[in-house]
Amino acid sequence: MEKNVILAFSDFAMRKNLIWFFSTHRQKGIYARTLLLPRSDFPVHMNHEERVKMDEQISTACNVDDLYKWQWNQNKPTFVLHDGPPYANGDVHLGHAVNKILKDIFARYKAMSGFRVHFRPGWDCHGLPVELLAIKSMDENSRRDPILVRKRAKEFALKAVQSQMDSFKKWAIMADWKNPYLTLDKEYEGKELEIFKILHQHGLVYRAYRPVYWSPSSRTALAESELEYVTNHCTEAVYFKYSVVNFPKKILALQPTDRIWALVWTTMPWTLAFNNAICFGKKLVYILAKIKSEYYIFAMDAIDRLRNLLKLEIEVKSTFQGSFLSGLYYACPMQPDHALPFYSAEHVTSAKGTGLVHTSFAHGFEDFAVAVEHGEEVKCFVDEDGRYRRELGPDLGGLQVQTEGQAAVLEKFKKYILTKENVTQSYPYDWRTKQPVIVRSSKQWFIDTEQLKKAALDQLNDVNFYPANFAQSFKEVLARRPAWCISRQRVWGVPVPIFYDPETNEPIESNSLLENTVRLIQQHGSDIWWHSQAGDFAVDDTTMKLCKSDEILDIWFDSGVSWAAALDEQRKSSADLIVEGMDQLRGWFQSLLLTSVAVEQRSPYKNVLLHGFVLDEQGHKMSKSVGNVITPDAVISGQGEIGSKQIPAVGVDGLRLWVAQCAADRTHIPVGPQSLLTVKQTLGQLRSTLCFLLGVLNDFDCSNDSVEYDRLLVVDKYMLHVLAEFQNSMKSAYESFSALEAVTRAVQFSNGSVSKFYCTTVKDRLYCERAESLKRRSAQTVLHEVQTAFTSAVAPLLPYLAEEVHFYRNGKLGSFVFQKGWYDCPQQWTDKTLSDRMDPLLKARGRFLADYGKQNTYKFSICINDVSLKENIALLWSNSADAVVELADLFRVGQLQIGYNTNDNEFDVASVQHPLCSRCRRYICQPTVERKMRVMNRPEGRESHRSDFYQVPAAYSNSVGEERQPVQVGFLNCTYRHCDIYWLSDQNNPVLYCTIPPRGFVNVRSYAFHKWIFRDHGTFERLRCQYYTHTPRFVPPFVFILHPDLSLLRRCVEVVVDQINAGRIQRDDIPGQYLKLIEKTTSRKIFFQSDVDNTTVKLEKLEH
Repeated sequence: MEKNVILAFSDFAMRKNLIWFFSTHRQKGIYARTLLLPRSDFPVHMNHEERVKMDEQISTACNVDDLYKWQWNQNKPTFVLHDGPPYANGDVHLGHAVNKILKDIFARYKAMSGFRVHFRPGWDCHGLPVELLAIKSMDENSRRDPILVRKRAKEFALKAVQSQMDSFKKWAIMADWKNPYLTLDKEYEGKELEIFKILHQHGLVYRAYRPVYWSPSSRTALAESELEYVTNHCTEAVYFKYSVVNFPKKILALQPTDRIWALVWTTMPWTLAFNNAICFGKKLVYILAKIKSEYYIFAMDAIDRLRNLLKLEIEVKSTFQGSFLSGLYYACPMQPDHALPFYSAEHVTSAKGTGLVHTSFAHGFEDFAVAVEHGEEVKCFVDEDGRYRRELGPDLGGLQVQTEGQAAVLEKFKKYILTKENVTQSYPYDWRTKQPVIVRSSKQWFIDTEQLKKAALDQLNDVNFYPANFAQSFKEVLARRPAWCISRQRVWGVPVPIFYDPETNEPIESNSLLENTVRLIQQHGSDIWWHSQAGDFAVDDTTMKLCKSDEILDIWFDSGVSWAAALDEQRKSSADLIVEGMDQLRGWFQSLLLTSVAVEQRSPYKNVLLHGFVLDEQGHKMSKSVGNVITPDAVISGQGEIGSKQIPAVGVDGLRLWVAQCAADRTHIPVGPQSLLTVKQTLGQLRSTLCFLLGVLNDFDCSNDSVEYDRLLVVDKYMLHVLAEFQNSMKSAYESFSALEAVTRAVQFSNGSVSKFYCTTVKDRLYCERAESLKRRSAQTVLHEVQTAFTSAVAPLLPYLAEEVHFYRNGKLGSFVFQKGWYDCPQQWTDKTLSDRMDPLLKARGRFLADYGKQNTYKFSICINDVSLKENIALLWSNSADAVVELADLFRVGQLQIGYNTNDNEFDVASVQHPLCSRCRRYICQPTVERKMRVMNRPEGRESHRSDFYQVPAAYSNSVGEERQPVQVGFLNCTYRHCDIYWLSDQNNPVLYCTIPPRGFVNVRSYAFHKWIFRDHGTFERLRCQYYTHTPRFVPPFVFILHPDLSLLRRCVEVVVDQINAGRIQRDDIPGQYLKLIEKTTSRKIFFQSDVDNTTVKLEKLEH
């Protein structure tokens, strides 16, 4: 540290003085009070407690219930966002956050852009997940009572609904929370059964004995959409041989005693117990081959696979087309008294196995189709628990087919097994119990999708999908859909409202009975089905005996009719938007479409937005056992760790930003400490930009200080053009339902166009110009528009941030940003001509900064030579003086010139030859030719002059001796700024340093420089800005005394002591951080901390 001391104090126009003491290492900050620096309390960063407190305050002030009610009561066109109901079976997870936040983003945008949004949230309350929770909480006896099970299930569902609703509201989801739809409400159930009745009357609902996916673990049939395909399912594949009984051996010159085997391959050996046929491909080429001493029939394409597997030589005896196998029969060891047929089938290929397919009519969809084609009887020997029926005998009866039953089959018929292998394949599992399912034939209720597919596919031509490539995928899935099984063998749901004849077990076809049943359930709810006897539903003229169905409707049928049950009067047209995960291509999207097309002959939705599934950062599914589960609350508050990494707290807006930034347009959505840290940094960048905007607008009143568009500087007009383009791009992103694009454009605009470009360009103007100057107000006008438009643009994404900004700007907290609506930029701002002319200059700027940007560019001077650049400058600026000033700021250089001559260089770069302006830190000062000598005695009556300096009064001369010389006054011009800087030097050592800001008066008499009595032998110089103008507003300057001679400083401090003792300086006038350095004592003494010897020097007051 230098051995010198700085004493600084400011003079309040002869009213009072403040004193500060500094050490020299702080000299760089001595001009801060003379600059118009940003001032804002808006926090860029907040800790967890502050973030939670702010979120709670905003949540209370911006109540989503009140906001939804306000926007719904507006007289505007309606935008219908149809909410797919989540399951009411537990707490929320990040998948819920992805879904609900994406919906809210576009609902908020539509509410801001001239619509009233119908967003009625719903919950799917029925089904196995809730029923299993209820059963687990009950004793063995209670579980057998369907009424008690339903009661407990309803309690679980309602509790989950309330818990999830609280979380959704916490995430700032604006929806009709006071009027949600629940599939357990009797009104909903009544409308669902109305749809069932219409479908039944139109012949679209039927009962049939068909194969269905059956879950032994759930004891019910499952729809395709209720399956999860496990790709690493491991099973045992068996090569099983059947003896062909009527193969024409003579043609092949075989002996009558030679046995010929048909070699089949199956990955479901448990179905071998009820083999019904062998299927072949009539277009495939088959061979008769000798393996060891036996003959086998299989496809030619399988020969290499078998050689590798058996490690045996295979001798081909004959080849023939598959059609040759037609009319052949074989002996089945499970049915030794029957000869079973070979059937041709289209589904047979030789890509796997042997080209001969073991067929069991009751346990495969293609198998069942073969039975239907050939008029075969279909029998199922597997019960609801997935066990072999007793009819199969004591060896197999009662065994679970996929485990012990399969092992028993393989053991019983092991002599017919040529070989076995383990294979890994994709296999369907029950999505709830996570257990493998089987295909099992049983009597179920179906919707005939074949009658609906064509009309449904035609309707999809008018539906938009986002991303668009999923439209074709959806059509392909829908085209392949089999009949829709809508019956389930459970109790927690809406009953299938059908009665059976107890003698024949056949359904009773009676429209009046069905209508009466539907009417009673509408009035009393579905519980009446279990509380009442079958006869209670009979119409007056019915005398037949009735037996109620013990099945419920598929939950996909529950949610699939929500277009009718939840939208009420909004059914007049299709929903404008639905948003769900990609798995709903096989689920809700189909059930909605099929039921709507069946009843109303139209698609129930116009736009479909799909999103992916949440995984950890390594692409793994989240699992509590693995320890990689992250909850929404953990993301908001930063609770917990993943591995050794802390989960960063990002708040509600951070959770929403993660959804928009990571969840859109992705099949898999990564989440973890690293991805959340990226989100936190992005949010911090946005907050930093907004903090700066709020800070530089702290003294700007848009109603009084705004500058008309025609008076704005050229660069400012260009920024408004950029702002208008940004606002249009944000609107386009929202209109195309791309949250990712909206976030990307917002971040690029904030970090690039605003921070790196415009704020960097105008920062000097904002800090150093006079407060009310046109240049500064022009920049502030634009920044005000940027802040307003940008806040509006990101409000759908980050509603809490938008309202927080509004609060710090306007002092009011509430839903003001949304009630103001979308900010549309005036058409005047979009100026393509201006943009085209600025573009070459900006490219030149980019090239300059690419070469010199790592250096202090203000040390450089640029001379523009390029003809086209000069032509654009001439078109943009009518005044060349204004042009060079603005372009110097644009290029961030100390000086810019427009060259008179043209050379090959686009621009020339040279070092600035002028000294540094200590206030604005620009290398733009230069001495003037005027240097004046003035005697300090001003004649009486003469008005003071800016260059006047006063002689030391006699009252002070005793303390310093005689005044020896007048002071020499010099001028330096600061080219762009009015940085009035004075200093007094003593043998080239600065003694006095005074900076007067551009908004202050410069009046020597007012500043009473004669008070400083240490100017003997000094040179007083002034750096003056040529653009300086007066303003009636006064801000005191800083005056600094710097000298290594402590004796000189002691003489200076004596004057300060006198001011203290005279009462002109009060304790309250001294900033708190300096109280320890200056203290008034009762002994009329003051303590001054010196850096010279790091000790306290006691200074006595000198009498004059």
